[in-house]
Amino acid sequence: MERKTLLITGAAGGLGSALAAAAAGRVFNLVLLDRDRTGLERLYDRIVGEGFPEPALQLIDLGAAGPAEIDEILAAIQGEFGGLDALVHCAARFESLTPLEHVPPEEWLLSMQVNLNIAWLLSARCLPLLRESRAGRLYFMLEDLDRVGGALWGPYGVSKHALHALARQFAAECQSSGIEVLGINPGSMRSDLRARAYLAENPATQPAPAVVAEQILGLLTGERERSGVYVDLTAEGVSV
Repeated sequence: MERKTLLITGAAGGLGSALAAAAAGRVFNLVLLDRDRTGLERLYDRIVGEGFPEPALQLIDLGAAGPAEIDEILAAIQGEFGGLDALVHCAARFESLTPLEHVPPEEWLLSMQVNLNIAWLLSARCLPLLRESRAGRLYFMLEDLDRVGGALWGPYGVSKHALHALARQFAAECQSSGIEVLGINPGSMRSDLRARAYLAENPATQPAPAVVAEQILGLLTGERERSGVYVDLTAEGVSV
């Protein structure tokens, strides 16, 4: 079976690494993008150690990346794999629950860059490659908008609302292209990001990222049905 090429941002994080590990055993060439060199190398060793094909690692700080860096990455993907079939945005930045008036300007701008701006830029630059695929996929990880629209969620909450609109616009513009655009609410899971928001919570009460990753992989492979632009995995009854 022909292998498809999957690009995952935030690949060293909880959900990103779980998705990469799950996809490694399927028909995917993996391109793993993150700024965390140690995390990427650990994930690489795990995948190769289980006997799966070597993933391609792309070390980049999305908070500082611009068009030139993105184009360089995509040229490398096209050169090595001949194209791109799927892009899943797992990268996210959240530092703490903070009143808007106390958010440092630098943190606001950096959060918007990582959570929103780079998602637009990378997606827009990837569209020509995704159109050439026979089953292009463009997935954005969203949030429960009612929850993150409340007090203290700061630039993270605002950027997730904007990302919701971004996914909707890409979906409308890609209707005739053959690209499947989805905005996915993965729900709560054990992650460093969630731990920074819920300091007193026992992580064991939340599903492991691997459980959520399997659901996303099912969407990528077409094994799971979806309806519309948005998929709420919290309605799937994920088990801890």
